[in-house]
Amino acid sequence: MRRLLLPAITSAILATAHQFHFGHIDANWNSRAKTLELSVRLHADDLEQLLRQRRGRPLELDRDPQAEALACAYVIETVAFDQAKLRCLGMEVTAHFATLFLEAPGTEPPRRGRFRSFSAEFPDQINTVQVLTDNRRNGPAVAFLPADQWKALRP
Repeated sequence: MRRLLLPAITSAILATAHQFHFGHIDANWNSRAKTLELSVRLHADDLEQLLRQRRGRPLELDRDPQAEALACAYVIETVAFDQAKLRCLGMEVTAHFATLFLEAPGTEPPRRGRFRSFSAEFPDQINTVQVLTDNRRNGPAVAFLPADQWKALRP
């Protein structure tokens, strides 16, 4: 009986444990096209819940025809790079993640960024930005905590 009790208690604790919240951006500077290309990965269930609350009615990311526009608007509201005017190219939804694809024209790679997605909703939210040039990493990813605003992207 004791052998069965420990797994049951462990399962209950894990089921009630606080989920870790994170988001990630690959920010690629395409030097030929002079564009900033972003892929923004967020937890699909968190994004879906936030959009439901904002919309005030049910929403499913992979079924609602308005979901992509609403998700893009949210990301454009919470992500910024210097003076880049981001435009959304689309969204891909999998079982666990929503990846939004954005781009912005520019004359040079961004020096600063802001990544505030879910920072107001989850105090443990950690967002990271991996800066790339022509699909090659430019150093380590930059972490953004909920209290962070603009941060340097390059040393």
